[in-house]
Amino acid sequence: MQHEINTTTLYFLLRIAIDTKSVSANAFQGVAWSEVYKLARKQGVLAVAFDGLTKLFEHDEAFAKSFPQPLKLQWINAVFNIEQRYERQRAVCAELAEKWAEQGIKTLCLKGMAFSTFYPVSEHRECGDFDCYLYDDYAKGNAIARELGAVVDDGWYKHSEIVYRKVMIENHQYIVAVRGGKRMKQLHTLLDDIARNGERRAIFDTQIEMPSPMFNALFMNHHSLTHFLSEGIRLRHILDWALFLRKEQHNLDWERFYALCEEYNMRAFVDCATALAVKIFGVKVESEQIIAESQYAERVLSSILHDDTAVFSQGVGKWRTRVLLLRNLFAARWKYKAFSTHNIFSKLVSLAWGFITHPEEE
Repeated sequence: MQHEINTTTLYFLLRIAIDTKSVSANAFQGVAWSEVYKLARKQGVLAVAFDGLTKLFEHDEAFAKSFPQPLKLQWINAVFNIEQRYERQRAVCAELAEKWAEQGIKTLCLKGMAFSTFYPVSEHRECGDFDCYLYDDYAKGNAIARELGAVVDDGWYKHSEIVYRKVMIENHQYIVAVRGGKRMKQLHTLLDDIARNGERRAIFDTQIEMPSPMFNALFMNHHSLTHFLSEGIRLRHILDWALFLRKEQHNLDWERFYALCEEYNMRAFVDCATALAVKIFGVKVESEQIIAESQYAERVLSSILHDDTAVFSQGVGKWRTRVLLLRNLFAARWKYKAFSTHNIFSKLVSLAWGFITHPEEE
C-alpha cells in the first residue's frame, strides 16, 4: 500500500511538471517523501519530479514549510548535479561538432540531447553518453577527435567510444546493431535514408543536428524495445515518448510510422508505450489514427517499477554482463512472446554465436 501511494505521488509530480495536471498539494496523505525521492532517482526522472514539487511549493506555502527540509536540500543538490552534467555535455559536444563541421562533417544527435528538447526544462532530462551519427564520416570523425587530443577506442563494430574533455561520446558507425540480422541491416539503411532526406535543424544553435520526427519516433521506440528485452526500461523511457507525443504527434505521418513499426516488429511495444504515456502522464491523443490501448500495459508497468534487471549500468566485466543478459532472457520469456518475433531458443543461438565470433565485444 505504501509503495502504491509513493508511486502515485511520483506520477502526480511528473504530470504537474509537464503541465498535464492542475497544481494541488491536498492529495498528499501518508506519503513517504524519502521513498518518492529514491523511486524518482531509480526511474531516471529525479529532476523532472522536482519541477513538479517546486510548483507545489509555489502554490502552497504551508506544504512548502512542512516538507522535510534536509530532503529538500538533498533533492536540490541532486538536480544541480544533473544540470551541471547536462550543461557540460552540451558545451563539450557542441565544441566537438563545431570542429567536425569545419572539416565538412555533419553531426546527427541520437537520443539524449535530441529527446531533451521535448522537455519543459531540457537540462532536467537525464543523459548518459552523447550518441551521434556522422553519416559517411565515421572514421574521419574518429581521426579528427584523436588530433584534438581525445582518447578514441574504435575496437567496437557498432560505434567508437570517444572521451573528449572527460565527456563520453559514442560515434555510431551503424545506427542500430546490424549484427542482429538482415532486418537490423535494413533498419539501419532505412534510418540512414530518413536522416539524410529528413528536415534538418540545429539543436541549441550548435552544429548538432536534430533528427526528424519520423527518425526520432522509430529510433526512440527501437532503442526502448531493445533495452526492455535485454535489461528492462525505466519511466524515463516512457516519459520521452509521452513528451514526443505531446510535441510532435501532429508532425508525424502515423500511417507510415505504424506500417514501419509492423514491418520491424515494434507495433505491439509502441501501442504499449502510448497506452502508458496516456495512463501515467495524461498525454492527450488528438488523432483517431493513434492507438492508445495495449493488453500488456499493466505488465510492462509492473516490470518498469519492480524488476531489478539492469545490466550495462552495473560496471561489471564483459563475461559477467553476458551472464546477466542470459539471466534476464530466461527470467522474462514473456517479453519475447509479447514483443518479439524471436523465441527464447533463437535468441540464445544468436547470443551464443555473437559470443563465439566476437568475444571482444559486449
